[in-house]
Amino acid sequence: MTTFVQLLLAVVITTLTFLMAFAAIQVFHILHEFRLALQKLNRILGHTQSLSETAARPVAAVNEFYTEVKDLVNQTQDQIIAHTPDRVIAPKHQHRSSRLRPHLFRRAGIPIRPS
Repeated sequence: MTTFVQLLLAVVITTLTFLMAFAAIQVFHILHEFRLALQKLNRILGHTQSLSETAARPVAAVNEFYTEVKDLVNQTQDQIIAHTPDRVIAPKHQHRSSRLRPHLFRRAGIPIRPS
C-alpha cells in the first residue's frame, strides 16, 4: 500500500512540476509579447510628433494666408473710407423701426450724416 501511495505521490509531483514549468514558459511568452507591443507603441508615439508637425504646416499656411487677406481687406476698406465723402443715401421710405435702430455706419466714432 505504501508503494502505491509513493508512486501516486511521485506521479502527482511530476505532473505538477511539468504544469508549473509549462505555466512559467507561457508567462515568459506573454511578457515577451507585451514587451514587443510596448516597443511598437513607443515607435508609434515617436512618429506622432513628426506626423503632427507635418499636418500642422499646411494648416498654419492657410491661417497665415487668411490673416494676410483679412489685413489687406481692412487696409483697403480704411483707404476707401478715407477717400469717400460723407454722403449717405437715405432710403425713400424709412420705417419707424429703422429710426430706432442704432447707427451701423460710423466714421471715426461719429455717425455719418445724410447729405
